[in-house]
Amino acid sequence: MSAFRCSFACVVALVLGGTLWAQSESVTWVREDFTGPGARPPVQVPDGNSRLTAEVVGGVFRLVDLGSERGDLLTCERAWCADPAAGASCRASVKVVRSTGLAGVMIGFSDGVHEDLLTLYPDRIELHRAQQAFRMDTTDDFHVYQVDLRGTDITVSVDSRPVICAAGALTFPAHQGRNRFSFGSGASASQGESHWQWVAWTDGVEALRKRWPVSATAEQITVFKQDDVYACFPSLWRDPATGRLYTTFSKRTVRTHYETLDAARGVMESDDGGRTWRDVEQLPAGIVGPRPPAARTVADGVLVRIGHNWRRWFPPEQRPAYEGKYHIVTSASYRPDWFAINSGGFVARSEDAGKSWSKVAIPELDTYASCSSPWSFLPLRDGRLLRSFLVRSGPGDSGDVWVATTRDGRSAETVRVMGDPEEKLKFTEETLAHETSDGVLWLLTRVEGGDDHLWQAVSRDGGRTWSAAKSPIRGHPPSGLVQLADGRLVLTYGFRHPPYGIRAVVSRDEGVTWDTDHLVVLRNDGAGYDLGYPVSLVLPDQTIVTIYYFVLPADGINHIACTRWRCD
Repeated sequence: MSAFRCSFACVVALVLGGTLWAQSESVTWVREDFTGPGARPPVQVPDGNSRLTAEVVGGVFRLVDLGSERGDLLTCERAWCADPAAGASCRASVKVVRSTGLAGVMIGFSDGVHEDLLTLYPDRIELHRAQQAFRMDTTDDFHVYQVDLRGTDITVSVDSRPVICAAGALTFPAHQGRNRFSFGSGASASQGESHWQWVAWTDGVEALRKRWPVSATAEQITVFKQDDVYACFPSLWRDPATGRLYTTFSKRTVRTHYETLDAARGVMESDDGGRTWRDVEQLPAGIVGPRPPAARTVADGVLVRIGHNWRRWFPPEQRPAYEGKYHIVTSASYRPDWFAINSGGFVARSEDAGKSWSKVAIPELDTYASCSSPWSFLPLRDGRLLRSFLVRSGPGDSGDVWVATTRDGRSAETVRVMGDPEEKLKFTEETLAHETSDGVLWLLTRVEGGDDHLWQAVSRDGGRTWSAAKSPIRGHPPSGLVQLADGRLVLTYGFRHPPYGIRAVVSRDEGVTWDTDHLVVLRNDGAGYDLGYPVSLVLPDQTIVTIYYFVLPADGINHIACTRWRCD
């Protein structure tokens, strides 16, 4: 969500020509003003918490935090797309009434790499991580506090006068790479009361968009967009007989990635290579997607597949039997009071062309949690079928990637591929599997808790042993893989960092290495991180059609969009 969408206050964008600390060019400022008519609080108090107050009274935003229990805090957070190299700034006109401890009244800032916060105490202001302070009376009147960042340098000014110059002090890592300006009362243990006339911050998105321009070949198309619908997770198919493209996607009335009881499936068709789309009743037979089918025919002529148990739901009275043994998932928007588990995989055989299946559980996947993704299965050149899984052995296990392989659908072999021995990085089920023309296997996996780089594992012995390392690709998930006529692989993925959008990377050795020095930007105009999961297809003329879900700053509507482009 953009700064304009996420505030109820009057938000005005200004282009100021004044000199910013360590910056000589004009910069774009975003300002939230609480002094004008109709101004509303920029944050809402959680229901039932009488210890917190957020109101606009007498031309100021009044924030009161009288609590010290867990959750007794109120912070307003604004994405600002700060670029450490270019610098960033934030300002606020504030009068402190009371501030009892760290972050009782605070201004926070992170640039995607590092972070710190400025606490406004009654008798001083203090940078928390940098451990530098300036003594002053913050309660006597409104003062304008400004924080300027560039690289690892911090300068704090009060009423246009620099009072803290902390060169090289911005070194504490930004939590999960966050990039934002925040203000309010930011710690449950501390109490505070403050009056805010306005806040402002530099908007670095335009500078980042100039640094990462969209490909000149990109043609942007809206596939489906409706004001009261949260549209997400599209697929993409092509009918070889007619050349028509098809997509399916989820339409929900609640902004959630969980299933909802009222979710509907959208089905649309394009007969002009993705330029225009129309609703259809159902998908035709014979369509093909970018990924191989989930089942394959093996030596004895039967169909074989490797499946997984995705969110098996149970009534609440059965919960004691599963508690502790399995990871419990709940969803108020789908089945209130019910619970689900994600655990278990199986091999399956069908002797009647897929009409019925006989299943055999894979014992190694009956764990605390195990699941897989739509891009994780792969028919191998030696006749086997492979599928990757996320496997967690217990609550303290951050997750490992495993692969299961089968030749006949009667049994499976499993091998651990990669994970974090220190349990700091969270490996997920979102894994892409591929085999090169000379039999090299590789996996690309989304990993949380680090710097959002995909991790890649490679096997040169048919999947018996693997080597793994962080890949140079930053973004996720690795959902859109296609191969061009000249043999190059093209991977499209969501980029959930400023400038938010969709990107692509090319490999000239079938995915063993990736040319991240020449990234292709398909979109850089997203409003926030809730976007992506692209799927791509290559048309006969080598035009690539990439479909995904997206959100723009102007309206904040999550919708289905596609980009037609060429990888020259």
